[in-house]
Amino acid sequence: MADRLRECASSANVWIGRDLHREDDGELYNGVGTLYACGSRLCPSCCAALARSSRRRARSAVVRLGRGDWNRRWRSLVLTMPLMRGADVTDAIGRINDSFRRLTNRSFWKTRVVGGIKSVEFTVRPDGYHVHIHLLVLSDYIPVNQEKEQQMCGYMERRKLAPGNLQAEMKHCLRLSGAEISGDLVLAVYDAKRQGERAKGEGITLESALQETCKYLTKSESWDKISDSQIVKIAEVERWPRMFELLGAARIKRDEVDAMGVEPEVERDVHGGTSLVHTHGLSNDEVARGEPVLGMVGLPGARAPSLRSLSVALDRSAWLQILSLRVSAMRAYRKAMLARRYPYAIFNSLAGDVWSA
Repeated sequence: MADRLRECASSANVWIGRDLHREDDGELYNGVGTLYACGSRLCPSCCAALARSSRRRARSAVVRLGRGDWNRRWRSLVLTMPLMRGADVTDAIGRINDSFRRLTNRSFWKTRVVGGIKSVEFTVRPDGYHVHIHLLVLSDYIPVNQEKEQQMCGYMERRKLAPGNLQAEMKHCLRLSGAEISGDLVLAVYDAKRQGERAKGEGITLESALQETCKYLTKSESWDKISDSQIVKIAEVERWPRMFELLGAARIKRDEVDAMGVEPEVERDVHGGTSLVHTHGLSNDEVARGEPVLGMVGLPGARAPSLRSLSVALDRSAWLQILSLRVSAMRAYRKAMLARRYPYAIFNSLAGDVWSA
């Protein structure tokens, strides 16, 4: 993992593009990006690219759900889960995700929530990990506790909403998932209002709620607080717990998202005004369509063996040779694809390589 992170962060891998153009209006701009992507959640560059992709999906979901006549409101929810003592970070997140999945299968949730967006954040404490779930949902009224449930009892009956409150329902689901609970959970629900709809001091804007839900996906500084042994365990994780997902009616296929024509998000570097370019569709697997590369040759149509599986099967020197060849092939492929996509641009890496169409 350290070798892959090093390749991803090397000066030969980071590129700067001048006179890139937007497809809709032809406007020229400058951008930065990486050629090879290690794909690790420990990598600041890959983590940021994943977060940008998630925010685009979230924005598309908000646009799509907003087109329906649901007779519901947008609400921003924060669910602060109990401290998971003795569990590592992946176990803690996995258990919380299991609890939330149980909640979404209950009539309390199904009768209220049409769909939405979920992201997971964690904080590190000396005695364990504290996991928080951030939600932006299109829903009917969600009573936070028993007092709110009793106050809105008549309204819930008229709307044919299942009885219950978020505090009690989430506690029940956590217990079913094996979590220890002492005291009440810290829960918060805010109305998210569209632009022009927000009264002073009431709720937050929908755009602010969307940004608040997604901003925790890139909190890579959390890794700095984790012990070395935990970092090794995280590097060894083959399947990471889900940190972002679309819920209910917000779930759509990627081709449907593209067909919606939602304006892609552009992030600006606060220092130089340079756009961070996410090379959508240029996956690391696509290099296999070109010339065969050592360690990537297999049966026709078969996926190349992963670097993780090869690290177990080969000695280190052979594995490093395969890594070097794969990285070189991917960089050459991405250079060609970038030049094809942006024919008016001139690119150079931080190592000094220059290329263009």
